[in-house]
Amino acid sequence: MKIKSTSLLIAGALFGAAVMPAQASNEAMMDLLKVLRDRGTITAQDYDLLANAAKADKEAGEAVAMKVDKVEKKSSSLQSLEWAERVKLSGDVRFRHEVINNSDSDVADNESANRLRIRARVGAYAQINDTTKAGIRLVSTTGDATSTNATLDDNFESKTVGWDLAYIDWAPTALGGDTNLIFGKMKKPWVAVNDVIWDGDTNPEGFAVVSKHNVGGVTLIPSAGYYVLDDNGNNSFTEDSHVGHAQIAAEIGDTLVGVSYYGFENMNAVSAEERMFEVFGQTAIPGTPVTAYASYVTNSNADAAGDDDNAWAVGAEAKLGAFKAGYEYRDLGVNAINPNFGNSDFVSDSKGHILKAGYTIDKNLSFGGTYFITEDNRDNNNGSRDRDRIQVDMKVKF
Repeated sequence: MKIKSTSLLIAGALFGAAVMPAQASNEAMMDLLKVLRDRGTITAQDYDLLANAAKADKEAGEAVAMKVDKVEKKSSSLQSLEWAERVKLSGDVRFRHEVINNSDSDVADNESANRLRIRARVGAYAQINDTTKAGIRLVSTTGDATSTNATLDDNFESKTVGWDLAYIDWAPTALGGDTNLIFGKMKKPWVAVNDVIWDGDTNPEGFAVVSKHNVGGVTLIPSAGYYVLDDNGNNSFTEDSHVGHAQIAAEIGDTLVGVSYYGFENMNAVSAEERMFEVFGQTAIPGTPVTAYASYVTNSNADAAGDDDNAWAVGAEAKLGAFKAGYEYRDLGVNAINPNFGNSDFVSDSKGHILKAGYTIDKNLSFGGTYFITEDNRDNNNGSRDRDRIQVDMKVKF
């Protein structure tokens, strides 16, 4: 009977240990063993044996708890790492020395200059899920849609920063995953071979759709969009000052060709509407590091006739190791493009040359220079567009 009683007591203690928290159950077991020993129900030898077993169970339980805690912490760390891997931070800083020499310096908006300038950009780009991306970017600014440069002046005052990008890019699975719907302030969603119509710093605001389709070895890239220039108040947004674009481009190996349309509507300027049509092409020259390109633009709603409605450019770029170089000749008719959005460094209503050269010193560190030579393209030429502009840049990326 003594053996049966002892067995029942120990069994009850073990059951209690199973349903109680680890630390409390172990303490209860030790108290019970002490009572059994003091009453003579178990021998001192049995007490030592069972006490050591209880101690071993406690240590095993603590070890298991530590492992579980490590696994949970590792799982949490992996989740944080997964999110970090889906977010990319990047940016760049550029330091520039610029010299402008205008033969007719009496013209207020074309005065000569010798100045130092900086540009700084930093952005965050996230892969939200399998179909959605988003991006934001801050940039140095003077409030100009075609420039992100800040001139070093104003007695060391802090420079102004603005939102350069803020967009959502969604590729619905219902559309096959090869069509992107983009909303917000975005990078230009169309293809271009130069910046005759749109300055490189200009980022449109509105919504766009871009798609890619491979047809018999040819990649077709259609796109279209609507972008707000100015909100005219309580009227329908279609009555706001805006620009619409439509484009079809095609890639065939190392060759790119395309046709673009840009329509400016409800403009509160000399011309209320502008209709620009562009054809462009670019191709790599076999056996050389050279890529050649050309574009032609005509504005069907321009105020003047003849060549004043047209703009064209031809150029080539080459890259050999750490060196790169480029040349372009462009001719901008007086009414061919919207001067508010073309390359801000190349004088509007002019024609001339652009020469570029660059060298990569080290990873993400480069030096470069650009030389603009322009002359007035207007009938009443007074030389105000005759200008030489030299830019020497140091740039880092991160």
